[in-house]
Amino acid sequence: MDDPVLIDVRSRPCTSAEIEHSLDQGPGVFVLRGAYTDEILLDAVEKCFFGLIDGASGQADHFAAGSNQRLWNSVGKLAAAEPALFVEYYGNPWLHLACEAWLGPLYQVTAQVNVVVPSGVGQTGHRDYHLGFFPEALVNAMPDAFHQLSQRLTLQGAIVHCDVPLQKGPTRFVLGSQQESDGYSTFRSPEQQRRFESEATAMALEKGDLVLFNPKIFHAAGSNQTDTPRLVNLLQVSSAMAKPMESLDFEAMVQAVYPSLLGKDVETVSRVSKVLTDAYPFPTNLDLDPPGGDWLGQLEANWLTQQVEKQIDPETAVSAYRAKRRQRNA
Repeated sequence: MDDPVLIDVRSRPCTSAEIEHSLDQGPGVFVLRGAYTDEILLDAVEKCFFGLIDGASGQADHFAAGSNQRLWNSVGKLAAAEPALFVEYYGNPWLHLACEAWLGPLYQVTAQVNVVVPSGVGQTGHRDYHLGFFPEALVNAMPDAFHQLSQRLTLQGAIVHCDVPLQKGPTRFVLGSQQESDGYSTFRSPEQQRRFESEATAMALEKGDLVLFNPKIFHAAGSNQTDTPRLVNLLQVSSAMAKPMESLDFEAMVQAVYPSLLGKDVETVSRVSKVLTDAYPFPTNLDLDPPGGDWLGQLEANWLTQQVEKQIDPETAVSAYRAKRRQRNA
């Protein structure tokens, strides 16, 4: 299998079709080089993340042990701590192009910061959410069709906040392994773990890269053999028709970020609204929130975008959003 597909978007654009084909039929990994060109933004967000990590607890990694650090729900925590940075960071057009390429227009962004400290040990080879998190007995009890479907419910990715040479332990991949029909059932076996260590490859990454990969690909973050930490913001983007990994406090996020949306261009507002709100209109209380003429009714992201376009003041917009959420949850 060839190397991961890499396109430097500073010199030429890429298409949704290129991303989708690479993740599905190609190597399973796609790198958008230069997706984030504002290093001041990346540094400011990284500073915020490290501050949040210092005050956090429960930083365990699903597939590694030791001193490496995690910040769970970095979406919600960045929204609360630095709403203006949140708008610029999650309004990135390349991020949303990638999400649509794999998941279509309805998706939910969650993210978790991963810091591999100097001398930090990497992960064991694994496949990811959903079936990758199931106990082996439950995986084997699932129908074959779900083994194929699971990979299309999530887009894995990472926003790279520092240069990551090979010594710093970029994620390793067994390229093309997302096409193996039994991958979710077998990856835990000693034989497959040995195979991972012999076949997995990695490529050096640059600050500002956006890395995307199929959750079914056999992969693991590498060990950091340098004297500086490696911070990436891991993306777990879910189809709106699937259950995401983390729960998000949409009302708190909208309250924190809405003032920073006022005055932004409509494209940025639309993109950021997709991160701030519930991507799917169900479940809901259909007595109080009946379906509209198009069955789905008005999506929350579209509603929020309209509030900004109309220049509705923050107190009124947040109050109305809370009322909409109460109506759904009643």
